[in-house]
Amino acid sequence: MRPLSSALVLLFAATSASAQVPFVLHAPRVDVIPGDAWLCRQLATNLDESTLLGQAILARVEGTFDEQSSRIQFRRGGNRLGEAIAAFAIEGDNGVIYVSDTTDGSTLLHETVHAMMSRLTPDEARQEMSRVLAADSSGELEPDVVDLARRSFTLSFTASADPGLWGLVPMVLTSAAFSDSSTAGTFARLVRATDSAAIHLEGNLSRGWGRATIADAYDEAASLHWRYAGFDRPEWWSWREERTFRLIGEAVAYDRAKRCAAGN
Repeated sequence: MRPLSSALVLLFAATSASAQVPFVLHAPRVDVIPGDAWLCRQLATNLDESTLLGQAILARVEGTFDEQSSRIQFRRGGNRLGEAIAAFAIEGDNGVIYVSDTTDGSTLLHETVHAMMSRLTPDEARQEMSRVLAADSSGELEPDVVDLARRSFTLSFTASADPGLWGLVPMVLTSAAFSDSSTAGTFARLVRATDSAAIHLEGNLSRGWGRATIADAYDEAASLHWRYAGFDRPEWWSWREERTFRLIGEAVAYDRAKRCAAGN
């Protein structure tokens, strides 16, 4: 990866990106835009550079840097990131991408995909879940993308549990998913494993949710999700849909970032 040579270059990339072809979530094999790989290989070494690089990537993903994109903030994550390099979060009605001291473009693209997926319409979200689950079951997704998505989702699921269970939850989910003898894909097996775990395991009340179980935490997250998206929460969208949406979102984000960094 290369350090940023000039903020002016990134500003030019952001302002000229509106002429590019927009990223299409439901057609992941045809969304690579010339110049994406250059952005993915850049390295931001402070918050100002991360913001400029992130805004340029947002413009690429959207096809333009619109009012909604401009509302996505970039902040230094500090201790809240743990071992992660960056993370997307919904806070109030805004989206925030938290970054570390050194953040590469590929990682920023990953978090940008999460930000954009959180603004899909209910029908688009349902279609995207069906598409990714089907692709996983038919073996169309790259094995490393599936594994990265599984691990990332498992960590976020664990973080929703009572801290006293953090050492246990990953083992329980992994064991349940891989002991499933059906022909279902990895994601479908993980969904089945979390269906039971979420309603039986206590939630992380220290986060201020005031909720009793992991399922309750996902239910609260679903309300935040649809408020951020600007749509009424669909009646059919339970905590289970929110859980599945977050799982497949990891696959979409890892797939997109991997291909962008590879430049193909």
